[in-house]
Amino acid sequence: MANSVLATKSKSNVPRIAARVAFVASAMFMILLAAVHILRPELDPSWHFISEYELGDYGWVMRVAFFCLALSCFSLCMALVSQVHSIGGYLGLALLVLSAVGMTIAGICVPDRVNRLHEVGAMLDHLPFAALLINWSLSRNAAWSPSRRMLLWTAGLPLLGLVVFVVFMVIMLPRNGGQPGPDVLVGWPNRLMILAHCAWLMPVAWHTIHVARMEVQPGIRSHR
Repeated sequence: MANSVLATKSKSNVPRIAARVAFVASAMFMILLAAVHILRPELDPSWHFISEYELGDYGWVMRVAFFCLALSCFSLCMALVSQVHSIGGYLGLALLVLSAVGMTIAGICVPDRVNRLHEVGAMLDHLPFAALLINWSLSRNAAWSPSRRMLLWTAGLPLLGLVVFVVFMVIMLPRNGGQPGPDVLVGWPNRLMILAHCAWLMPVAWHTIHVARMEVQPGIRSHR
């Protein structure tokens, strides 16, 4: 019985640890993102993209920030793999891993008009769609029933951020011949989009910790 209890605790620790890593990594991304705004005040956030902070003396800060966001996505996938029980949920996890790969590429490859790998990394970010599929799958899991309200209001946040960003791009870019510039005010929508990612990652990671803790407690009590 003791071995069974230890095995149960060990199994439960994996999603809990992964969820904690996801939460902390996402928080670190936001801290580093705020830091580069202080370190690079010459970049007007109203029209400069956050990826431009990868250039210059403090570029390493933004690159580490992208790595933190990638780690958050991958860790949350590890934490949720035992919680989703549908094809849609597994597809969402696959998209989340793909997003982590894209963010890693974006962190490794700085923006460059010749080398487009950074843009490729950005295009691999499918977190808005992953969030919808994962939350839908989790909402069907009885263990997540107390968290269904959270799943409902966080599911669409990344997609909303993406839609706002795309709308601003479509409206603003033609004003400057399709090129970024002071008259193309897409900087804040760009930041809103990426922060909406964290607004999904962190609550889901936090609730995953709680669900994993609740799942192991009945098993432990039953062996006493």
